[in-house]
Amino acid sequence: MSATWPNGSNGSQPGTAADDRPVPPAVLDAAIDWQLRLAPERDDTAAPTDRQALADWLAAHPDHARAWRQLGEIDAQFTRAGGAAVGLAARAALLNRRQRRPVRAAGAVLGLALAVACGVLLLDRFQPVGHLLADHRTATGERRTIVLPDQTVLHLNTRSAVDVVFTQDQRAIRLLEGEVAVETSHSDPFEQRPFVVTTEDGSLRALGTRFTVRRWPQTDAERDAGQAGTEVAVTQSAVAARPAACAVAAPEPCAAERIVPAGQGVRLVSGRVEPLTTTVPDADAWKDGMLVVDNQPLGDVVATLARYRAGRLSVDPRVASLRVTGTLPLADTDQALLALTAAVPVDVVSTTRWWVTLEPRSER
Repeated sequence: MSATWPNGSNGSQPGTAADDRPVPPAVLDAAIDWQLRLAPERDDTAAPTDRQALADWLAAHPDHARAWRQLGEIDAQFTRAGGAAVGLAARAALLNRRQRRPVRAAGAVLGLALAVACGVLLLDRFQPVGHLLADHRTATGERRTIVLPDQTVLHLNTRSAVDVVFTQDQRAIRLLEGEVAVETSHSDPFEQRPFVVTTEDGSLRALGTRFTVRRWPQTDAERDAGQAGTEVAVTQSAVAARPAACAVAAPEPCAAERIVPAGQGVRLVSGRVEPLTTTVPDADAWKDGMLVVDNQPLGDVVATLARYRAGRLSVDPRVASLRVTGTLPLADTDQALLALTAAVPVDVVSTTRWWVTLEPRSER
C-alpha cells in the first residue's frame, strides 16, 4: 500500500522537486490518523465525505501534503525492498506509532529509574545514602574522631553514623549503623547527666568508661545464627546494658539490666542481654588503623576488610573456614590481602579493581 491523494497521485506536483524537510510531529500524527481511516482494506467502506475531508486537510497547509507524501514514499520503499508482506508490516508499524509512544515513554522512565538506582547503589558503596542526614558519619574506608561539647571523644569506624542528642537530663548518642568507640570525659566535676549510647536493640550507659558499640547491617543468615543485634565490648571501667524494653533513664529499675565489666562484652538481641562467648582484647584497634585477628575464620576476616573497600571483596567458600591470626592494616586493604596470602594458602584474584576474590592457591 502507498499513501495516495484522493485523486490518485502521491502528492508531488509535476515538474517540482520533492520536499524532504521533516514535518512537525503533530502533522505527522494527523497524517497517520488519515491512513488509519482510509486504509486500503477500508476503501470500500470509506465515506465520500471522509475522502473530501482528507482533500481539504491536504490543501490546508503545505506541511500536510509533505507529510502525506513522505508516508507514501516510506511505504513504497519497504514494498520494493521486500515485497507486499514487508510493505504491510511497515505500514502496520507506522500506523501503530501512536500506540507505541506510551510504551517508549514508559521505557524511558524505566531507563531513567534504573540509571538513578545504579547511581544510588554506586554512591552507597562510597557513602551510605541512608546516613546523609546523620549528625556525624564516615564513608567507606574512612575513620573519624569527634570531640563532643562535654569533651567526650567519639571514634567512628568505617561506614558508620551517629546522632548526638544532648538534653538537660542526659547526654545521648544514637548509633544508626556501624561502630563507635567512646572515651567519656571527666573534665567537668559538676556534670551529673548520664552518658548513654542507644541503638534499636537497647541502651548502654557509661559508668566512667571506655567501650565500643557496633551494629552493622544484618543479613537473614546472621539473624538465624544469632549474630544479629548490638554488641558492646568494655575496655575500661564498666557499662550498664539494657535491652530495648527497658527505659533508658537510669533511675527506673530494669530486671534485664546487666553490668558489663572491663574485658568483657555482651550482645543486645531480641529483648535480652547475652554474654559474648569470645572477646578480642584489641577490639578497638581499628581506631589506630589496625585489624587484630586471633584464630578467626578467613571468611569473617574478609567480611571485615570488605567494609573498608568500595568494590566487592569476597572469599571462595572452599577456603572461608581457614583460620587466621595476625594484624592487618586497614588503611591499605591491598596490603592486608597480600598479608593474608602469606598467612594462608590463597590467591588474590582481581577481575577489576572493584571485584576481588580470595581463592584457593593455584598449583604452580
